[in-house]
Amino acid sequence: MKNNTKALLCAGMLVTIMVLPGVGTAAQYNSSTDTNANVLDYLENNRRAARENALTDEQQQLVQDALEMSRNLRDPLDPTKNVPVALEGDELFYDQRNGDFYAVGQVNITSMDAQRFKTEEIKGNLQNTEINVPGKGHMVQMTPQQAKIIMDGYRIQYNYGKKTGSMEDVSGKIDHEYIKGKRIELYPDKILVFDGYITKCSAVHPDYRTSAAMVEVYPGDKMICHDLKFWLGDTPIYSAKKKTFRLDRDDSQMDLPRVGYNPDDGWWIRKNFTKDLNKNLYLTGDVIYTGKHGFHSNGGLVYINSLGKFELLTGYYESSNNKWIKKAPSFRYSKSIPLGDSPFTVNLRYERGHWSQDNIHSMHTFYEATLKHKPIDLGGNHKLDLSTSYSVTDESYNHSRIKGLGYAALLWRDVDPRWSYYTRYSYTQANSKNSVFDYDLDSYSRKLSAGFSYKFNDHDRVVVGTAFNMNNYHLADMDLYWFHEFHCLQLISRYRVKRHQVNFTLQFNPW
Repeated sequence: MKNNTKALLCAGMLVTIMVLPGVGTAAQYNSSTDTNANVLDYLENNRRAARENALTDEQQQLVQDALEMSRNLRDPLDPTKNVPVALEGDELFYDQRNGDFYAVGQVNITSMDAQRFKTEEIKGNLQNTEINVPGKGHMVQMTPQQAKIIMDGYRIQYNYGKKTGSMEDVSGKIDHEYIKGKRIELYPDKILVFDGYITKCSAVHPDYRTSAAMVEVYPGDKMICHDLKFWLGDTPIYSAKKKTFRLDRDDSQMDLPRVGYNPDDGWWIRKNFTKDLNKNLYLTGDVIYTGKHGFHSNGGLVYINSLGKFELLTGYYESSNNKWIKKAPSFRYSKSIPLGDSPFTVNLRYERGHWSQDNIHSMHTFYEATLKHKPIDLGGNHKLDLSTSYSVTDESYNHSRIKGLGYAALLWRDVDPRWSYYTRYSYTQANSKNSVFDYDLDSYSRKLSAGFSYKFNDHDRVVVGTAFNMNNYHLADMDLYWFHEFHCLQLISRYRVKRHQVNFTLQFNPW
């Protein structure tokens, strides 16, 4: 039989290729600020998530076409058979006696579960569920509960019934990772990539990449790289004989180091590490090198269950004011408790440990209970956050105790996709003048902060943050931020107006 139109094959040519799931999500941004500009961090994090999960026109069209196929079915689906598939081509040949088919021209194979296969020439057998592409093929997959995929490959052999096959000279994107390999082998439970690399940089010649002689991918579980090398441009940075990455949760091994500069530390480079020990227990830490202070590091053992979050911390920690403190060690506990069906939540925090700063050593103890109302919608896209707290800070260094009530009221609004602003008024008993340590504290108790964000285009955004000391009504801090996105890099600059300081952070795409 020869046809030059379109056929709907309910018996099924379903190209259901097992694919690599996402190997990480967009790294969360946390601003360094004394002006409460971190209130607007959600703008950066939403933008990163949107970019990471953005669909191409081709992907969106496939979703629409699959939906249209489901609407036009004449008969109910038979769960014992493959889902319907539409086969289009300039010339189609199909032998009903043995199931052989052959198609040439602009060939499209679209399944109702949102998979599409494009090529210039294809042959196969419907009864044996086999396809063969001697030249180049293009694949798009948007199947629910499976990875999103756009991929080109050559000399494709695939059995869509057994879900096994291979491709050569493969390149494309699978979920959030760009991938390239000389050969890929597909199995029901795994994928093997030979002589390839993965990266989040979309350039033809990526700014960074991880290459391996072979990558074993177990979807939803783990990825094992053999003879791994990490490259910056064409320069190898480090290598490993074998390395395993988690795919069932975030794995900090996939994150790249950040570099930057501030006047207090000089040039610095920082890398975070996290290692899971079991479902609820993990190790976390940072390794930091600064030009003025040399190597610093910190680490923690973290356990999370229904009772709360328990942390045992040790090492050097830096505040937004670039003040360092050493914990050796310190125990920290936190718990959030919703109060039934009410709009209130109680947040509990406790920390006790040995703190050191300069020549001061103290057993530091901190308690805090905060009552917080869920965001109140005031209309016009205005949101209001209200909270009140009671805290106690004890220090063995001078046997001091600082205790009392605190409160905060935060108003913020997204005016449009470009403009957002915030205003916050707060009071806290502890400040750097009445405390033993000046770590993560203002020098005053009553604070009014305000600021805004403006997005110029997809590559540039500015944030202005101000803080006023309401004890004497003067401007205490003013920070100007500029977010600029290069092709595979992001530069975050911060100018501290009152201090005449310029800080910046440079990082590879963290999404």
